Amino acid sequence: MSEKLLDLREVTKIFYKSGIFEKRSVKAVDKVSFDVLSEPEVVALVGESGCGKTTICRLILGLETLTSGEIIYRGESITKWLKENPKEYRKEVQIIFQDPYETFNPFYRADRLLEVSIKKFNLVKNQNEIKKMIFESLEAVGLRPKEILGRYPHQLSGGERQRFMLARIYLIKPRLLVADEPVSMLDASLRAMFLDHLKEFKRLGISSLYITHDLNTANYIADRIIIIYAGKLIERGFTEDVINNPLHPYTKDLISSIPVPDPKNRWKEKIEIGKVKLSERINQSGCYYYNRCRYRMSKCETNFPPEFDVDGRKVSCFLYE
Repeated sequence: MSEKLLDLREVTKIFYKSGIFEKRSVKAVDKVSFDVLSEPEVVALVGESGCGKTTICRLILGLETLTSGEIIYRGESITKWLKENPKEYRKEVQIIFQDPYETFNPFYRADRLLEVSIKKFNLVKNQNEIKKMIFESLEAVGLRPKEILGRYPHQLSGGERQRFMLARIYLIKPRLLVADEPVSMLDASLRAMFLDHLKEFKRLGISSLYITHDLNTANYIADRIIIIYAGKLIERGFTEDVINNPLHPYTKDLISSIPVPDPKNRWKEKIEIGKVKLSERINQSGCYYYNRCRYRMSKCETNFPPEFDVDGRKVSCFLYE
């Protein structure tokens, strides 16, 4: 069994909002535990918008503080990493955001991002070596250096900016890449190219946490899949097992909602999900999926199910008690 590169233990994040008459709280992440192994792998964190995926990403990067729980990287708390050795942590744990434009400073040419990365992490010091590394990294992700270098971020397309972020990963070669919805703003052809580069990173010894709402891309890229709903992990296991034989009702609904791209196999089945007010969508006292579940039982209303082991998988549902 490979050692754990990243280990989330009972991670919880609560946001507080103060109003004139009351103080409200939102539990964005609720006792989340999972890991990413040192042996290079791609782990997909899958869920709908607002389920806590990006909050988990920000917690791993140290951009948000934990309410409770612990995040361990290479055997040490990230709190300790960021306090005692932040530069090394930033070098080893890199991020690709959903919107690459936010990463650039619009007042500087795009290539400055790569130059700063090389100098910041002391990759090389000679100016000729810096230029050589930049050329090699851009060519590695399918960009033509002579057409890209010297241009400002707004002069690049969305696909070029996102591949520019990939070039930065080739330069730095971190141990862990956190990719937050990296292909949601790309067209189909560029999505395939981007995901193939993530596979290449795996061969270079880089593990990835791939955060997405798209089960199709998760199925294509991931070794393991983690399904999250309303801040709670509800099912996790090897990708092939989860996709081909989903256990949790939410996972089943997700997969059954994906149309098959075959005109001879028309989508005739109709899934009926009862109308639920937004304020009632999440059942706060028991299973969060209770109000939308077709298989709910009386005890689901008042008790959140623990994780059950089912054929090497973890699933939070009383159907498998």
